[in-house]
Amino acid sequence: MYIGLENIRELFFDSPSLLKESNHTSCLTDWIRMKDAPVPYVTSILYVCEYDEDLRNLDFIPNMHILCIAKKHDDLEKLTEEVPSSVNILFLKHENQNVVSRNLLRYFDAQCGIGLFADTLLEILSSEGGVQTMVDRAYGALGNPIFVFDAGFNLVAANWEEAKKTNTGMELIKNRGFSDREFKMVNERGMHKNVQKSEVPIMAYNHELGYDQLLCAIDTQKDIGHIVVSAVNRPLNSVDGQLLHILKKCIDQQLKKDEFVRNVKGFNYEYILKDLLDGKISTGKPFLDRLNSVSSKFLGNMYCLVIETARSSCILNTYHIRSLFDSRFPNTKTLMYKGNIIVILSMSVSRFPPEGGILEDAAEICENNDLYAGLSNCFQNIAQIAEYYKQALRAVELGVCAVNKPSLFIYEDYYLEHIKSIFIQKESPETFCHPKMKFLSDYDKKRNSELAYTLYMYLVHERNIATTAAAMHMHRNSLVYRIKRINTLIGDNFESSRERLYLILSYEINHKP
Repeated sequence: MYIGLENIRELFFDSPSLLKESNHTSCLTDWIRMKDAPVPYVTSILYVCEYDEDLRNLDFIPNMHILCIAKKHDDLEKLTEEVPSSVNILFLKHENQNVVSRNLLRYFDAQCGIGLFADTLLEILSSEGGVQTMVDRAYGALGNPIFVFDAGFNLVAANWEEAKKTNTGMELIKNRGFSDREFKMVNERGMHKNVQKSEVPIMAYNHELGYDQLLCAIDTQKDIGHIVVSAVNRPLNSVDGQLLHILKKCIDQQLKKDEFVRNVKGFNYEYILKDLLDGKISTGKPFLDRLNSVSSKFLGNMYCLVIETARSSCILNTYHIRSLFDSRFPNTKTLMYKGNIIVILSMSVSRFPPEGGILEDAAEICENNDLYAGLSNCFQNIAQIAEYYKQALRAVELGVCAVNKPSLFIYEDYYLEHIKSIFIQKESPETFCHPKMKFLSDYDKKRNSELAYTLYMYLVHERNIATTAAAMHMHRNSLVYRIKRINTLIGDNFESSRERLYLILSYEINHKP
């Protein structure tokens, strides 16, 4: 942050002062009392002293900076005549140098913190950290939860865990933005219009919520959203306004950068992936070179997760959803394709653990954000992305038929339904049915029994009587009786693995919905 004598003058705006500057000024980095200052002097330090005879005898250096505390009845115009024209000096009438020193200490500490804060956000802006990362880092400086909304009052980013600690925060997260109550609040007394016009953050007390809020528009020239800081952890101060001003400038640039990169240029891997998804594949060397450069970013075991945005019951904030997956899972790449969000998950193993971990986290994101998503099987070659993209879409299509609510649908759970749907488009399911399974099915219809289902469960559970009985919730002896009855009717000991597979698939295609 730039600090000059004009800024120091504004710090003591309620005291009479006179500023005399040379033609060359520099940014002040620190301050020190003149009597404690080592020599030689430097131009980047502010030297503080009281006016006395020693000032006239000082070994001035060109462009040095001095804050001279004058007495109440001193003529500041005459004092300036005693200082060389090459020196930058601020004469300030103040009764207590200790008070001046304390104010300078607080001011320089605050400006140093603001500078480090700005440097942190600039580093995020120059990388691909995104708005959510900025908001996460800003919480450490502001100490209160931050909410970023787009022009449609949808929640773009927030300190999610902190937001959940208040009823209002939970409501905003649940609604993914403003509810009727919030709309009513911002429209009272034209508050939102005032915020949209103001370049600097506005502090206002929210009577309904019972605490102060700091509000600012991301861009006053174009309505792209606004930011709110709620004082639920500590009172707001003047430095918070400066920090929020920097944050809003960085978020403004980040959103414009995102819009340009995603809609015009694309990330360095998005073009080639979209070409692969569109089937625009050439076998020439230029394509192979592009593919090799992209393949280096997609190594190991990959899964294609596709979010069908059109199925959601509300308008999704794609920036927020992509940010959730990017921040939650390492080595993740996301892109937009035909209105859908594609998430490519990379793992070191070829199968997800049976419980916990990535699957549960991804499913939680889908359920909490009203997402209908499909997850493909594992693949290792990114050039096959189009095939696994279709597989993930098919998982959503088949999963919704079974459970019509937001969820993560895994293709592995629905591959038999996929096979069945393809098969019955050209053939009747009965064409594929094993004669023995057909016989048992007809037998069940006439006698209202369940022998076909019993045989299916028996074979699925590897012909284990105890496991099958537990799965069917029936007594072991009853199951043994049914198996004997089946053997009597169709005369088979089911030793052939090929025969068992045929029978299982026959039941899957002909009986399961």
